Amino acid sequence: MTQSNTPRKPHAIISGAGMGGLTLALALLQKGFEVDIYEQSPELREVGAGLWISANGSRVMEKLGLKKELQAINLDPEDRVIRFWKTGEEHSVYNRGATDSKVDHTLIQVLRAELQRILYEAVIAIKPGAVHFGVRAVGAETMDGRARLLLDDGRAIEGDVVVGSDGAHSQVRQSIFGAAPARYTGANAWRGLASMARLKPQHQRALASTWVGPTAHVTTYPVQRGGEQFVSFSAQVDSEVWQTESWSERGELSDALRDFEGWNQDILDLFINSENLFRWGLFVRDPLDRWSRGRVTLVGDACHSMTPYLGMGVNMTFEDAYVLARCLEAQPEGVEAALERYDSARIARANRTKASSLEMLKVFHDPALERIDTGRSYIERNWSPEAVRQRYDWLLAYDATAVEV
Repeated sequence: MTQSNTPRKPHAIISGAGMGGLTLALALLQKGFEVDIYEQSPELREVGAGLWISANGSRVMEKLGLKKELQAINLDPEDRVIRFWKTGEEHSVYNRGATDSKVDHTLIQVLRAELQRILYEAVIAIKPGAVHFGVRAVGAETMDGRARLLLDDGRAIEGDVVVGSDGAHSQVRQSIFGAAPARYTGANAWRGLASMARLKPQHQRALASTWVGPTAHVTTYPVQRGGEQFVSFSAQVDSEVWQTESWSERGELSDALRDFEGWNQDILDLFINSENLFRWGLFVRDPLDRWSRGRVTLVGDACHSMTPYLGMGVNMTFEDAYVLARCLEAQPEGVEAALERYDSARIARANRTKASSLEMLKVFHDPALERIDTGRSYIERNWSPEAVRQRYDWLLAYDATAVEV
């Protein structure tokens, strides 16, 4: 019997079945890799949060063959606007059809749970048993030329590479780089999901809106689930008192209304009619200058958790996952060399995005926004076509499916 000379592709062990873990798994499975994902939750859980996918993220989804599935859960905005916190006055900033910009500013607006579902279904269509639920990882290591994911029951899952896609509190990151202290940014976040059926007619417009004020801002956009339409909203407010760093902590309506006292009733109605309210503190960690050690590496929030002010968190995660898959596929020298290439390809961009996102807090919250007369000129200046292009074009033009690795 003749044996194939084709080298065996690595067996990837992934910690976490969130956006990064599932995207990476799908990319690797499509390239013929063996993949197993270990997820601490007992099942995929509904999370009532919206997110938007910009052009740099949608390129990855399209390359994975999910364009049709993505459009089925999308609610396409007709415009993106900046709105004055008190009156709701609008300033359009959508460059989708701009003739003076060569960069695609189209937004795809989806529920996180729906996006997770289509990624999961695509993964298990290739390998039905790829995701192992109810398994908690406590770290990772490289031993005797193999990668090992360490579990809380004492077991170690061995493979050729371990990838920590286990979020901002990553156990994999901590095991290879030590503790990463979190610093409070001075802002708390709120999020919720309100059914359009319970809202006033003006909420039914297909707008992606960011309401800006002197000490807070709110981003709202339409999403859908099973044919029912909702308004997803995320709000950030300056606060000297910080909350737990967990986006699944419940918040009280009375606290939300206090934080947004004096705001336009349309914003208050979102809080009042939300299915659930969640409140948490926004924290940052120092950027890492390396993501890989031995045969262990990181993707997404595990290595560059960032504030939501540019809407780039999930898009950076998509980029990480696809670039990592390409590095593992294309590196003949082996896994560790592939991870070095991955670090070189991704860290500078991710850290620049992380810093730029944090800087946006000072733009969204400014004393000039206290009054409509000073606020109007402030909005026109900070969200002019030139300012928007400078802020976003370098982000949106990136192509993780083609960038040099």
